[in-house]
Amino acid sequence: MAVHHLLRRGISGGSPLHPLRGLLLVSQELGWRQASSAAAGDAVAELRGAREDVKQLLKEKSCHPILVRLGWHDAGTYDKNISEWPQCGGANGSLRFEIELKHAANAGLVNALKLIQAIKDKYAGVTYADLFQLASATAVEEAGGPKIPMIYGRVDVSAPDQCPPEGRLPAAGPPSPAEHLREVFYRMGLNDKEIVALSGAHTLGRSRPERSGWGKPETKYTKNGPGAPGGQSWTSQWLKFDNSYFKDVKERRDEDLLVLPTDAVLFEDSSFKIYAEKYAEDQDTFFEDYAEAHAKLSNLGSKFDPPKGVSLD
Repeated sequence: MAVHHLLRRGISGGSPLHPLRGLLLVSQELGWRQASSAAAGDAVAELRGAREDVKQLLKEKSCHPILVRLGWHDAGTYDKNISEWPQCGGANGSLRFEIELKHAANAGLVNALKLIQAIKDKYAGVTYADLFQLASATAVEEAGGPKIPMIYGRVDVSAPDQCPPEGRLPAAGPPSPAEHLREVFYRMGLNDKEIVALSGAHTLGRSRPERSGWGKPETKYTKNGPGAPGGQSWTSQWLKFDNSYFKDVKERRDEDLLVLPTDAVLFEDSSFKIYAEKYAEDQDTFFEDYAEAHAKLSNLGSKFDPPKGVSLD
């Protein structure tokens, strides 16, 4: 809107303004816009800096799997049936609080928080909610996985009493694996294709019996690390993101590779099997579907400021 029009009509289109008062209001409005633009620019710069530091951390610590899990478990508490924020759960940074870190499904994630705390301290303007999701997506990408279309600007919850109740995350060995997966992921608003695609992230990482009760103490693939040795992986190259998870679960030829009940059911359930078979044969399709599902998961339950979020690319 032209300055002379603002002077005549006022910023809101009301009665005419005294010229000096009009100039003051125009100056204030332009100042607010510039400040808002500068703040957005600063936020993006901090997020980009944090992303570069996460990349360096991944090179030094080979901590890709636990950072993926950190983002997932912060977002995975979302309940689409609850409209109020933050009661609905989701990607809101609540996992930084001890009460939630002590949930059984989050065993060991305190180590992930310790890994990224220095990055949070360095980039104070980046929320925990954003940092958890940034670290998770970056870990997938740096392990050779697809580029994930992420947005940022998530608002953090402010206190432990805003953490979700325990029991919203999936279990490894429920009595009815397919029913359990659908109960958990449908509650988040995800579908069968997204359940199977997201399961493919188990191409990264290991299960440790002292944390989850599942897997061997060590195998020929994990006894020498990298990182802390031990645990049982789903794939032989468990720091490489590809479609080998689906191939290995389907073939089950190696007793040193883990297959949980919730893994096996992907090739047993008639609906899940359609996608699992496709991903075992076609890595490009898996990558495309995974990137879309991961981005959707990362936004669940998030409140953004600005409301549409910001992109780093």
